[in-house]
Amino acid sequence: MMETIRTAANNIVVKIIFAIIIVCFIFTGVGFLGFGGGNTSALDQQKYIAKVDGDGISRAEFEAQARTVTANAGGDNFFIKQLRRKVLSYQIDNYLAYKFSQKIGAAISNDQIKKFIKKQKEFFKNGKFDNQTYLNLLAENNFTPDSYAEIIRTALQQQQVVNAITNSSFILPIDSEISSLKNQTRSVYATSVNTSVSDIDESNITLDDEQKYYNEHLKDFFKNERVKVKYIVTSDDILRKTISVTEKEIKNEYDKNIKTYSYPPKKAYSVIFVTDKERADNIAKDLLSGRNFENIVNIVNQNNDISPYGKNGSLGWFADDDSLPQVFKDAQLKKVGDISLPINVDDGYLIVKLDGIQPKKFMDFDYVKYQIESKLTKQKIEQALESEENKIKTILSQTPKSIEEVANKVGLEVKISDWMSFNDKSSIVSHPEIRDVIFSEEMIVDDRVTNKISDLIPVDRKYGKYDFVVQTVDYRPEGIAPFDEVKDDIHKKLFTEMVQNQFKSSVDNILIQLDETGKAKNVKFAKKYTLNRNSTELDEKVVNMVFNLSPSPSGKTVYGVEFLDDKNADIVALTKVDTPEYKDISSELLPLFISNTHYYLAADIRSKAKIEIMPDSNL
Repeated sequence: MMETIRTAANNIVVKIIFAIIIVCFIFTGVGFLGFGGGNTSALDQQKYIAKVDGDGISRAEFEAQARTVTANAGGDNFFIKQLRRKVLSYQIDNYLAYKFSQKIGAAISNDQIKKFIKKQKEFFKNGKFDNQTYLNLLAENNFTPDSYAEIIRTALQQQQVVNAITNSSFILPIDSEISSLKNQTRSVYATSVNTSVSDIDESNITLDDEQKYYNEHLKDFFKNERVKVKYIVTSDDILRKTISVTEKEIKNEYDKNIKTYSYPPKKAYSVIFVTDKERADNIAKDLLSGRNFENIVNIVNQNNDISPYGKNGSLGWFADDDSLPQVFKDAQLKKVGDISLPINVDDGYLIVKLDGIQPKKFMDFDYVKYQIESKLTKQKIEQALESEENKIKTILSQTPKSIEEVANKVGLEVKISDWMSFNDKSSIVSHPEIRDVIFSEEMIVDDRVTNKISDLIPVDRKYGKYDFVVQTVDYRPEGIAPFDEVKDDIHKKLFTEMVQNQFKSSVDNILIQLDETGKAKNVKFAKKYTLNRNSTELDEKVVNMVFNLSPSPSGKTVYGVEFLDDKNADIVALTKVDTPEYKDISSELLPLFISNTHYYLAADIRSKAKIEIMPDSNL
């Protein structure tokens, strides 16, 4: 994305030579507005991209300028739309500034325009303004001297108004005192407290409190259709913990399948490829007469003939098995140094030389033992899982009375779920194979559970294989959950609120004790910090709190607190404030003040305008 932005930005810089004009005006000029008013008609929607106070911005002119800006934006549709919105925003701001300058009577003389144009270095030649260069550049960019002069007049009008307002900004001496505050340091002692400082009795929450909260917040307890399920599960991951492979088993597998644990024989080949049969036959004769193979390769390569297997010459080693290219099999070379006759291949003829032979090589046992162990472990797990599946299927075929009976016979634990809705992603319902069973008509009839025990449900995922047996044991239709279902949640919520309120109250009391006596129960200041506004030793919120404390005129210790969350807070004791000498930074602040003035001026003008964006603007 960043590269796309850079490319688009560079394109704008290259295309627009009149950089002195304010940015928004670069994209527009004075000719982009068509004038009209009233309600938006179908014709207006075709002609204009937007309307500002009833005046239309030409859709054709906008699209032309947008194409220039987005020409090198790549295929990123989101970024292109951002650029299009930026172009339109600039056009709107430009028009509003233009109207504002007219409204207050800003005027630019012809002499000012001439002086301005003659200062633009784009029109310089040999260090000074050149009229012909000026005319040529205007023509290349589809401007006439008059149309360009009007653009400059409008831009200078806007600049004159903006400069008159923003350049009148000034900095009072008191503003420079910010530098002293900015560089101020404060010495504090800090300690952390948590909810343990509060004496909270959970029994203070009564059943009446819970019922009252429930009655007052019924809408909060609306829940979708949901079930509770008993289930048993076995998986390859569970069985893995019961599986082991001995060194003897690994060695037996290695000895029994030694051919499997070996490298195939290899052969190395060189080739000469030519497209002409006569030339191939002549090369074969030369080779038979004793000419050096490599010398012929060098001559052939000068003609840039490339074989189907790469450049002529040595191709390296190939496994001598089914993967060996057919042409090498056809060559039927048995001894190192043997050379074939020309073999007809696609687009030419190939002469093959056998460069070397390596026999089959057995892998070292220590090298392959971990591979064998992994293989045997996987086989054992698959066998154990299959055995478990068959055992469960046999028990299910005997019509057990309960899922507990199934679990006891196969040695598995019965798990009980919490309430689960149809789209619950954090439970076994996330598996569609299970979800479709536990919400099926086999399990639920007329909003009542049948207590039927499911068949074995296999679930195969990339991360493992699972086998489930499920039984839906409770069901609630969509609606307000009954009090008993949400009672525990309400209790937790009320207790949390009690803890938060009591914690805040306890900390407030600690501050009162510290202010009055300089000490408080459960609080001990152990560590000193010297902080500036950018310090990271304490949490940023704590640092900001420290600098918001008002120092005592008498030098008395000032205490403050910052709650980091509902259960933790930092308490500080401010003991010292060091303020550096006054430094005049008005020159640094003035650009910021001017920028702010300019921003709020533009925002104010826009807020008073009626801006209408047409349909199908692709923004």
